[in-house]
Amino acid sequence: MGLLYFNFKHNAFIYILYYMTILSANCIENEDVECGVLREKFANASAQFTLCAIDKSRPITICEKCVNTYVDVLDSFQNMSKAVDNGTSCFDKFVNQDRLQIVQILYDNSVDLWTRAKCNECYDSDNMIHNLTVSNKTLQFQTYYEDFTNCTSNYVDDFCSGCMKDYVKLDNYYKTISNINEKIGVCMDIVDIMNITWNLWSNNCCKYRRHNEYIFIGSSVGVLLFTILFYFILLFCKQKTAPTIIQQSRFFESLNIFRD
Repeated sequence: MGLLYFNFKHNAFIYILYYMTILSANCIENEDVECGVLREKFANASAQFTLCAIDKSRPITICEKCVNTYVDVLDSFQNMSKAVDNGTSCFDKFVNQDRLQIVQILYDNSVDLWTRAKCNECYDSDNMIHNLTVSNKTLQFQTYYEDFTNCTSNYVDDFCSGCMKDYVKLDNYYKTISNINEKIGVCMDIVDIMNITWNLWSNNCCKYRRHNEYIFIGSSVGVLLFTILFYFILLFCKQKTAPTIIQQSRFFESLNIFRD
């Protein structure tokens, strides 16, 4: 009876250790899966943001069209930095112990692209990336731009005279929100839209002004050449007058003889 009781206690203890080992292994496996999932989410987010940035590079609409994928990059990176795997941070496992710093480089490249495009200038964020709302100046610029594009679409050939007012309004407003002391004063989406608008207006509406300028320049050059030619003609065609020598007459010569 005592031996049977001992065997029962021994077997029960073994079963308890077995189930505890299985439970511990499952916990570790679940933590490994969690870190792997977070890493996979970050990889997908960075890939989607890169794909979106390339797709929206011409015309540049990265700040408007890629904002959600950029937020996913920040979220997945932050979640991975906070997660713990068996007492070890996932961030330490996948970032700090990686000599190539692949995760960190991908994250830095995404942030650098967003920063160089000054996309935050298009939004009112209050330093909270999840509270991004389009700024009032961006909305106002989009309104002026839509007015201009709607105007140009109503004209088949010559939209210069009919859309002059909308173009001037758009151009003046852009100058008020852009920073002339920096290479890019507003987000790159607005800068690229304005560059396209300037090129459109210059190629279609400045030809009349250039025509008048050509007439003025041609007239000025003609007057200058005529003046130079006139002075050259005076220089080479003017007759040189010889000095007049007055000779004494015989009457005065005879008077001189008597005086002698």
